[in-house]
Amino acid sequence: MNTYEDKYLRERIIQIIARQKEGQIVIASYKDGTGLPTREDLGAEIARAAFPYDYTVGKFGFLKYNAELSAYVFTPKPGEKLPQALASYQPLTLAEADLDLTKRVICVQVNQTQITFTGVQPWKGLYEILSEINTELARQNTGIVIWRITPKGTEKPDLAEQLFSEGVPQLRNGQAMAHVTGYAYDNDHALVYVGLISYKTSLESLRVTLMSGKPLQMVQEKGLNLSLFPTEKYESAWQPMPEYTSHHAGFISRLSLPGKWEPEDQNAYLLVFRGTPDPRQELLRLFIERLKDALEYPLLDEWAAPIWKAALDQRMVQDLVTAGDCILGAKINLKSDWLTLLTGLLQNEDISLAN
Repeated sequence: MNTYEDKYLRERIIQIIARQKEGQIVIASYKDGTGLPTREDLGAEIARAAFPYDYTVGKFGFLKYNAELSAYVFTPKPGEKLPQALASYQPLTLAEADLDLTKRVICVQVNQTQITFTGVQPWKGLYEILSEINTELARQNTGIVIWRITPKGTEKPDLAEQLFSEGVPQLRNGQAMAHVTGYAYDNDHALVYVGLISYKTSLESLRVTLMSGKPLQMVQEKGLNLSLFPTEKYESAWQPMPEYTSHHAGFISRLSLPGKWEPEDQNAYLLVFRGTPDPRQELLRLFIERLKDALEYPLLDEWAAPIWKAALDQRMVQDLVTAGDCILGAKINLKSDWLTLLTGLLQNEDISLAN
């Protein structure tokens, strides 16, 4: 991965810094990556002004557009206080950043100050990363603008530390996209679970699509491109990512959550996640517990393995397609003839009522 430079941004910031050193207060026309407050941020009524200005800003002052800067210069009215948005106005500073690809950490060094961003997602591309970092630096009112990112280390850390051995999938609807941290879907492409990282607005757009029952597209760099169809209802959890502008969200089907099942359910899902000490044993435990809830006759925990094997053979249980932080999954057909299956296992002495 090569060094990324936004030379146009660098030249703009150099020009703005020169005007700021002359005592001018430069205001952005829109959120343009400079981190400057915009007209709308000033929190006062904006109206047309007489020459030589373009706009008045409430009782606070005036704005005049500067074509060379593609921005406005704010002139305060004598004796008036600055708008609240300008009370902590920061002169800009250009800086560069180092991206550790192995640790997924970005470090920004400005004089004696070092700022670190963890959990960076290199698969997004350096243009998008630079934009996100500058957005976060502006949110924290640092006055720092990054124009160059230099990657270091290897793009391929130990596969044991990666969620995906290939490229990271993306989940999309017509308006938004998020990177996937894990997923599970069945043979009908019903989406059982998905973990996503993106801006909160993008996650909300995808959530609305799920809740409305509309299909989503999951794509991957090396050929994965499929439609996934929502199940009846999802539970979700959201978590802001430390030192980053993205959120991590998980959406999980009601049919896979203990306590959310209903007697008339046709199917149930079992999910096992990364970090489980014995994933296969956990899957069997979930399996027998779900059957105990669904069936009207008693089951013993030690029957889990033989019932599982017989149910797989008869396609009463099917494996889910899983990846990322979801490592195992299964679909149970609750309306199958479980009584006949259990009777056969008892007759063949594959399971026994004897202690």
